[in-house]
This record gives sequence, C-alpha cells and structure tokens, in this order.
Amino acid sequence: MEFSKYGYISQSVNITIEEDETEILNVTMQPMATVSVTGTVLASDTGAGINGASIYLTGYQNYEATSSATGAFSFPAVFANQEYAYTIMATGYTAATGTVIVGATNFNMGSITLNEIAYAPFGVVAALNDTYTEVNLTWQAPDPTAVDVTEGFEGTVFPPLQWTQIINNTGAEIIPGVLPTWCRFGTVNPGGNPVNPPEGNYQAGLWWDYDHQDEWLITPAFNCPPMAHLSVDAYIYRGSVYDDHYYIKVSTDNGTNWTVLYDATTATGGWNYYATPITLNMDLYGGQQIKIAFEADDPPTDDGLWYSWFIDNLYIGSAVEMVKFNGSELLAASSKAALSKNATVNIIAPSPSRAAIIGNREIIPALEDKVTAPTRSNRSLQGYKVWRLMSGNETNPDTWTPINTQLITNLATVDSAWTALPNGSYRWAVRAVYTANVVSVPSFSNTLEKETQMGNIVGFVRKQNNQPIPGATVSAAGVSATTNSVGAYSLALAIGTYSVTASATGYQPRTIDGVVVLPNQNTTLNFVLEPVANEDEYLPAVVTELQGNYPNPFNPETTIAYSVKDRCKVLLEVYNLKGQRVRILVNEEKGNGHYKAVFNAKDDKGNALSSGIYFYRLQAGNYVSTRKMLLME
Repeated sequence: MEFSKYGYISQSVNITIEEDETEILNVTMQPMATVSVTGTVLASDTGAGINGASIYLTGYQNYEATSSATGAFSFPAVFANQEYAYTIMATGYTAATGTVIVGATNFNMGSITLNEIAYAPFGVVAALNDTYTEVNLTWQAPDPTAVDVTEGFEGTVFPPLQWTQIINNTGAEIIPGVLPTWCRFGTVNPGGNPVNPPEGNYQAGLWWDYDHQDEWLITPAFNCPPMAHLSVDAYIYRGSVYDDHYYIKVSTDNGTNWTVLYDATTATGGWNYYATPITLNMDLYGGQQIKIAFEADDPPTDDGLWYSWFIDNLYIGSAVEMVKFNGSELLAASSKAALSKNATVNIIAPSPSRAAIIGNREIIPALEDKVTAPTRSNRSLQGYKVWRLMSGNETNPDTWTPINTQLITNLATVDSAWTALPNGSYRWAVRAVYTANVVSVPSFSNTLEKETQMGNIVGFVRKQNNQPIPGATVSAAGVSATTNSVGAYSLALAIGTYSVTASATGYQPRTIDGVVVLPNQNTTLNFVLEPVANEDEYLPAVVTELQGNYPNPFNPETTIAYSVKDRCKVLLEVYNLKGQRVRILVNEEKGNGHYKAVFNAKDDKGNALSSGIYFYRLQAGNYVSTRKMLLME
C-alpha cells in the first residue's frame, strides 16, 4: 500500500490480508526535511549587491524572498531533495532564470549577477534652425517608470495624437458610426448582439466592404520595455479561409519595413468576441524603438474584407514594466478627416461577417487571463551619445557619423554640419550611456531631407553720393555677379549664411558678414563704397554733371557732388518747395575737376531750415540740372 501526503515522506507498506480477517494498519508518516537556500544578487554595472530584488522558487512548493541591502537572500525552510525553477528580478535589471536541485543539506546558490537594463531615450526630434544652416536635436530622458499609460481610444481625436493611418477605402459608413477603414465608435449591435467596448465607452475598428480594403492604424514610435508582451482586446474572426488578413505588425525602422507578429487568418478558434486578448511575446524588441501597426488587408482580388475587426485596451507590458498609449499624449496624419464617431447609444448592425451572410458556419472561442506585474524605477545615467546617419542605415551603426566626442549631459544638441552635407535623407540616433559604459539601444529621430535649396541676394552698389557704380563685383562663397548700369546685382546661392564682398576699381572693397539666404526668397543687401584716397578728385572730369547728394534723406548735413569739364562760371543754389532760393552754395568760376559742396540745412543768414523737400540747382556754362533732397527732422 502507498501512503502520501503533501509535505510528508511517502511510504510503501506490504500487508497480507487473510480471508475473513480485519487487519489494522497504523502508519506514521515523517515530515519531509527542509533546508535553507541562500544566495546573493549582484549588479552587473557596479558589482555591488542589489537591494530589494525579488527571488522566486517554484516547484514542489513555491517560495518568495526579497534581497537585503547587501543583495543577500535566504529561504530558511525549503523542502529538500527537490528541483526548483528560479526567477530573480530587480528594478532596472534583466531577470535571471534557471533551475536548482536542492539536496538534503543547506544549499547556497552563490552570486547571481543581473545585467543592467540600459533604457533608451525617446521622443528624438530633428528640426532645422531658422536659417536652415544647422539641425537642432532634442529628446526625452529614458523613462523606465512609464507605467499606466494606456490607449483605449477614449480621446476625442481619431486617430489618437501621433498615431497615423493609411486609408485605401474612403467609402461612407457601412453601418451607422462605423466606416470601412479604421475609426472610433461606441457600442454596436451586429445581428442583435451588442458589442460593448471592453474598456471605457469607445473602441476602434472597421467594417467589411465589397470594395478594396488595405487599412492601417499605426502607433507612434516608442521604446519597447524589456521582457515585454503586447496585449490587445480584439473582436475578430480567427481562421478566415478567404485569403484576407488581419495583421499585427512591428517596425524597428520608423515604418519603412514591417514584420508580422500576428495574423488572425493563420490563427484558429473562430470568432473572438472580446473574450480573449491577443497576447504576443515582445522579448526580441525589448529596449528598441518600435511602431506597432494593425493592418486589415483584403484578398488579392481586391474585393474587400470578409470580417469586421474591433480593438480596444492596447498595452505593452512586462514583468517589471508596462507601457500603454495615452490618447492625450499620442498627431493625426490621416488622408481622411473626421473619423471619430462619438455616439454611445447602441447601434443596430448587420452581421460583422460576409461569411455568415452567405450561410457559412463560424466558430466561437474561450477566455484567457492576463498577467500583471510590478514596475521598475529609474536608473542613473551618465549622458548621451548622438550620431547622424543616412535613412535606411538604422541597422548598420558602422556607417553612422558621431556628432559629439564628449558625453552630452542635457537633452539637446546641435548638428552644425548640415550645410556641408550632400543631398540625401538623414536621421539622428541617440543612445543613453550608463555607468561602466553600458549603452542603450538607439532611439531614432524623424527624417530630414537635404536638398540644394536656392535663394538670392539682391541689391545695389552705389557711391557715397548715391550714384550707381556700374561694373562693380559682388561675390560670396565663390559665386560672383557684376553690377549693371544702375548698380544693381543679383547672386543666386544655396541657402545658408554668407560673407558678401563688393569691390570696384577706385573704391575700397566692403564685406558684410552674416547675410542669410533663405529658400526661394530674396535677401536685399546694398553697398555704399568709399573712393580710394578721394581718387576721383584727381581724375580729369570728362563731363559736366550734377552727380547727387549723400546722404539723402539727411540731417543735419549732406554733401553735393558735381563735376566740371570746361572752365566756366558755376552757380549752385538751394530752393524750397515754393521756389524761393534759400541758399547759395557756390558762385564762382571753376576749372576742370570734381567738386563737393556741403549743405548744412541753413539759409544764407545762418537760420536753420525746417524739415521737408528742397531742390538744389547747378548751372555751369550752358549746363543746368536740378535734383531733389529731403531734410529729415
């Protein structure tokens, strides 16, 4: 006879029972022996003990302990001579798992080292500065405590902020409130059976149609927690035989390529009326920046889906952390507006299945439980490293160009090499660096397109008397232009910031720094050049001419320039708007040469003139010319 009881040593007793006799058998069972199981939990980054680690033994009996400040732990009474599976977890570290065989004596597991989890930064944003010459980079610090952030489609915007859609079926509502592409709605009543959102008042989904459907709903990029699983409540048919597909996909390169995580068509079980959440292992993506997509794709015949699909209550979770999407935190980039359906009343609808309409049999499934777990706390970090890369090289870090040689300790930096880069599509990668030079997986920015965008610098090159200088050269960054007869020029340059120089024979060159060229815009830049040692005054005049005044407008004085070819009597006068002469500046004979006269805004009696328009008139022999000038207050 065999005798067994939990916690006691089993016994086997032989007994002979004679005919017509009653045998009395007393058996004394001995409690199973217990021994202690001890050990120490160490950190990979510091080598020190980890305080507060959770240690689990599962087997003949389950045990749980917590490590002390030195990392030590102890199970004082563990049933001996048994095999146990162990799991050791600590905030900020990957879990350690394995098996131990506990014999008849006290057992020391020794030192178990947990590898530090290098949490990645997130929210990397690349943006050109106002002058299109540098890229400003910003990001958010790693957040290992990003728990209880959920997406249940309860927000008033659909898709939720920073989510995106790809819409191929732009048809009208199939049933009240539900479109043939992803949208938001309340309770529906297909075939008379209410489908309530499993969480809150709203759910997301789409209805089948007879027209082509390939409809995507895509999360923003986020950092997947280590040891994670994805769970989403789903109203979906599993096992379609019509070659339509109901995918959950993941992308590690910002949506360029997608990997199938789940396809309801290859699953079994028939209809899942929100009874069983879809749960997927995300271990391979722990610590990486990823996107999740829900894609409903019709058969190759492009004649629409065969089943409706609803989802709700999406989260990414792990034994130490949960990341959920919050509608208030997640920019809609949809080709169709106003997809939010806010009705909360029951909507009576036809069957969510084309197959049911044509009489095909469908299957109904059973319920699974979810697993919840404790959370992590923040890990210390030393700083960040930043790289620039060509889009498409996300998985080839050997091709990346480092932006910083020293660790960056804030949450922003500048890539000043933008203007020198060849045309192409660029992204930036940011890694968090922890103690012992442990680095996180990279988080990637948005893509910026570098192309040669052009702008113009335009203006005039003039003398000090405001007269044009034709034939002057204006140059910047190896590009030059020559002024025309009125002193005008135009330089076509790539966007950026330049030093621009104007030069002309007989004049001192002038350079102006920090001139910004913006795409498809004109930047006005005028030059006034000074003659070299008043050289004009020593050159013979080839024409009698009133050249103008500088400055104009003026206050308190201006200089009037003129030239005389042949000796003659010269009269230079100033008149007001009434035609009254207010000043004689020159009244004498002049020979060949270049001359200047200063007008100090006073009349012949020395009285200051009021502001306004005045005329100056030159008479030299038979030459007469009048010009206008403005006296400012």
